[in-house]
Amino acid sequence: MDFAGVVEAVGAEVMSLKPRDRVFGMCPSRSNGAHAEYVCIPEKGPIAIMPANTRFDEAVVCEGAFYANSGLRKFHVGPGHKILIYGASGAIGSAAVQLAKAQGAEVTAVVATRHLELVKSLGADRAVDYTAEDFTRLGDKFDFVFEAVGKASFFRCRKLLKLKGTFMATDVGPWGEYLPLIIWSSIAKNNRVLVPLPPRGSGHAFVEYLKGRMEAGQFRAVIDRRYPLDAIADAYRYVETGQKVGIVVINVAAAGEHEQLLRLQSAPPSPFGVEKGDKVY
Repeated sequence: MDFAGVVEAVGAEVMSLKPRDRVFGMCPSRSNGAHAEYVCIPEKGPIAIMPANTRFDEAVVCEGAFYANSGLRKFHVGPGHKILIYGASGAIGSAAVQLAKAQGAEVTAVVATRHLELVKSLGADRAVDYTAEDFTRLGDKFDFVFEAVGKASFFRCRKLLKLKGTFMATDVGPWGEYLPLIIWSSIAKNNRVLVPLPPRGSGHAFVEYLKGRMEAGQFRAVIDRRYPLDAIADAYRYVETGQKVGIVVINVAAAGEHEQLLRLQSAPPSPFGVEKGDKVY
């Protein structure tokens, strides 16, 4: 879904963007994604001008942050809240650490040994090595436990929750185990177990919000590997190992990054037909 690139052309009704603008955002969820030379995005869709001095590979960061932010926003996570993030080195988890800190929460990040320094550099107040100790026996209670990787369970983590604490997950859990708990939480209206989804139509506002966090130095990309487009199958094989940290970037342009930047910013847009409308190409 994530993309970063240069505007090639705009529809006649587009006012906020112009050809050669450097932009980033997310493809609409029902489109074919960003693994192509061109994508078409509504002007009011999830797209914004890239922060100044940001490289293209540093701007393909929206999707993980989009899902991380949905839970943080739903419960107004902020000063005075304590949140534990399990799987804090992945795309969603590393985004959750940074966004929770930007909102003033106290963050405990649970990761493997090799990622301890990473989550500290992202702002975690406490980094816990799950390979060296049982994170469920920290002797602390949290307002929120965010399961960001799909490898822990509510029943294992519930002892970490305060009396009115919430367990948030990014999916329905192993073998769908969270589904009955989500239904129970909905009926009881206690928000105990939830898979918070981003509100429909919230993409544009979110990308603008994330841009602000990037400009303020409160959010940055965590890039594991970069692949050229013709090696995209290898990129997927690596991602499917479940060992990636942050994001994996596909360089669609064949040119090197520096040459690509110069070429895309200096060359005139290629002429091709654009229908009247609010679309950005």
